[in-house]
Amino acid sequence: MNAIGRRQFIIQKLQIENYVDTNQLAAELNVSSMTIRRDLNALADDGLITLQHGGAVLNNGSLFEFNMAMKNQKRMAEKMAIAKRCMDYIQEGDSIYLDAGTTVSCLALLLKEKKNILVMTHSLIAMNQLSDCKNLHVIMCPGEYRFDSQAFMGPLTDEFISHFKIDTLFLGVEGIDLQYGFSVPNISDGATKRALVRTAKKVVCMADSTKLDTSYYYGIAPLSEADFIVTDHEADPDILERYARAGIHVITAD
Repeated sequence: MNAIGRRQFIIQKLQIENYVDTNQLAAELNVSSMTIRRDLNALADDGLITLQHGGAVLNNGSLFEFNMAMKNQKRMAEKMAIAKRCMDYIQEGDSIYLDAGTTVSCLALLLKEKKNILVMTHSLIAMNQLSDCKNLHVIMCPGEYRFDSQAFMGPLTDEFISHFKIDTLFLGVEGIDLQYGFSVPNISDGATKRALVRTAKKVVCMADSTKLDTSYYYGIAPLSEADFIVTDHEADPDILERYARAGIHVITAD
């Protein structure tokens, strides 16, 4: 198991048990205690855990956020299914915006088959995936780079966005809640997403089912601001029924 795999295992174990022991992890993963200590130090540097004598505890709560390396390893099949479903809502001649986030970046991978589309983004991941697409018109937004999101954001990004009218925004979020709406842990990220929602004619939220019925520190907009939410087929039917009763349109991707 590589370093990212071990660290994802450690986070998942912490989410269940709240505390992990260094020596026990080393035995479970068949690596040295020194290797586990390096993994724990890296997770602590990212703000995901707090080190304790002989182990670590999870930093959980409304500010908790996986870094991008961890996110890129989580539920990729479900994220790709969501992206494929969203391709149905992109037509020739559209102007679309790809928000930051690993689920939305999956959509960038699929856009190479499209033509005559104007694509705007502040996501470095999406931009890298679109860099060789000669049949698309791509605009990269300026801003202050945020490592955890691998995207540019902040006041400069928000001001730049305000000069454009976007046909369809593909929005990425961390939390979706009937009462609190769409949310993320980071203020700068959330403010840029809020600016995008204000300027887009249509808003499509792309989020895997683990994000339903969760909320984070910074609220972006009520769920009613999105035309619909696209999630994966593992979404809880009871949650989907509650959202439908509240007038929130949720589409599940196969």
